[in-house]
Amino acid sequence: MILGVHVIRQLWIQLRLLGLLSLPVAAAIIAVTVEGQTAPDPGRLTLAIPFAVAAVLSAVLIGTGFTEEIRSGAASWLVVRTIPRSALIGAWLVVPSLAVLVAFALAGILAGLAIPPPIAQPDPLTIVIGVVASAAPTIPLAALALAVGVRASGRMTTLAIIGTAALVAVPLILVGDAVIHPASGYWLVAGMAPAGRPIAVGLQSIGLCLALAAVTWLWAARRFARRDL
Repeated sequence: MILGVHVIRQLWIQLRLLGLLSLPVAAAIIAVTVEGQTAPDPGRLTLAIPFAVAAVLSAVLIGTGFTEEIRSGAASWLVVRTIPRSALIGAWLVVPSLAVLVAFALAGILAGLAIPPPIAQPDPLTIVIGVVASAAPTIPLAALALAVGVRASGRMTTLAIIGTAALVAVPLILVGDAVIHPASGYWLVAGMAPAGRPIAVGLQSIGLCLALAAVTWLWAARRFARRDL
């Protein structure tokens, strides 16, 4: 609880909390605006793309926030006071990720209801799971940003996450909805997921994101444990 408050306070001081909460809202506004100016029956592709960009930028904010905490000496101050390093880096993953998921859920549900789907309006549960699944890739990306940010500067962390996201996006776009992967939530939001089982696709995509985040976080925690503060 104390670490959670500390992380929120640090993000607020660094003005990154405002960015984490406003990115999904901005993505939803852009999606609704662009959808109103495109050709008829665009589905929700205009919602999936801004959400993907917002997820990457959210991970960058989390990773660079942790880098700034190390640089400023705040992380060293906590460790000296017997705060476990694993607990600190865990709080930096869990607390901002929860904030991002809530912001994505609220913004995505409103935008999803405003943008017409390709065929028929899905039920609210499908919309919620689709939105959460589209926000879930933020968690493994944030874990990767923490792992990089342990030893790199904020600029290098930003370049590493954006570059990784760009490289991963190419094969995922080529694969599409042929297989379920951590980014399947975007196909679900865009209305391109396999018909008849959108909820299953969303839940499996979320599970893959959490598993990938757990493995990446273990790597980040190991790197942080070996770093001199």
